[in-house]
Amino acid sequence: MKRLLKSALYFLPLAALLIVVNWYADPANVLRGGYEQRAAEILAGGDNADNLRNMDDRAFIKAYAALRTQPVGTLALGSSHSMQLTKELTGDADFFCAGVTGADLRDCISIYRLFRESGLAPKRVILVADAWFLCENTLEGRAMTDGYIDFCEEHGFTPCGVGGRSLINWGWINRKANLFSIPYFQSGLDYLKKGLHRTRDAVPTQAHLAEGPMRRADGSYCYEAPFRDAPIENVRRLANDCIIVPPQFARDFTGISEGLVQQLRAFLRELREDGVEAAIMLPPYHPIYYAHMAENTGLYANILATQEVFRALAAEQDMPVFGSNNPAECGLEETDFYDALHCREESMYRFYPQNLFAGDAA
Repeated sequence: MKRLLKSALYFLPLAALLIVVNWYADPANVLRGGYEQRAAEILAGGDNADNLRNMDDRAFIKAYAALRTQPVGTLALGSSHSMQLTKELTGDADFFCAGVTGADLRDCISIYRLFRESGLAPKRVILVADAWFLCENTLEGRAMTDGYIDFCEEHGFTPCGVGGRSLINWGWINRKANLFSIPYFQSGLDYLKKGLHRTRDAVPTQAHLAEGPMRRADGSYCYEAPFRDAPIENVRRLANDCIIVPPQFARDFTGISEGLVQQLRAFLRELREDGVEAAIMLPPYHPIYYAHMAENTGLYANILATQEVFRALAAEQDMPVFGSNNPAECGLEETDFYDALHCREESMYRFYPQNLFAGDAA
């Protein structure tokens, strides 16, 4: 027993070093806390938040909804495909993009209800509908689900991908477990070596474009300059990379879930009953990648078929639909893309409709 304790004592300094470095460096901003709160405060104050790296989008949206004081005119919901929607594009000074990385239908329902319960119910909603919204095998592990669970209870649905509410915050526990992670320690050392810890905090700015990643006061996202300004050869390579190794959603897509279709139908109906004007946007893909999708029906037929499901559900509720997974239908070429999946901000003007909502023409 004494020998075991003596051996353990040898490892205490190493364990202490591991914990201190992980806590101090915290390259993914998961241990120290306050990162998303600071970004939310900047946006709520009317500035853009520059220098955003490894931010938890969902924690940021929760913090922002608690800080915002003015009503939302148009609320954009969706994944990163929604984040190039801007107040300038929509013509709504009270526009806010509440998109989160990898959002699924549960995120969209939860975030809409978060704003509604904060007294900021929007007048209009743009739902950027991704194919993975309708597949239970592609549900996002990080999704916000509290509002979604309430939605399912009210409408009599069985929630997808959740086991109900838990008294234990497993997401918080998983993040804090990085305190003892050796890979996180290695990342932390590299982070400290490059001096990135000295410029970790979000910075307020009024600039529309920035060198680093930025979330603007209207919620839209600005990619870092090297990605935003990459030559077309780099963009083509990224598009071809998705052909060589299909994205996770494509690999995991097993078919359209009737349960999720019914839940989306009920959500669109709920928006109408709340007096919200809603529209659906179908995000375009890079021409090289889309051509591959259209040719490889074994992998992509069900994915592309979700467009007609979205259009049919919108028609039931008399809601407009714009965009298409097919870039040609949006008037887009390969120069209109950042990569295989994301259309450039300025190219959104090519297919965003004038007078999208009935009230726009007034």
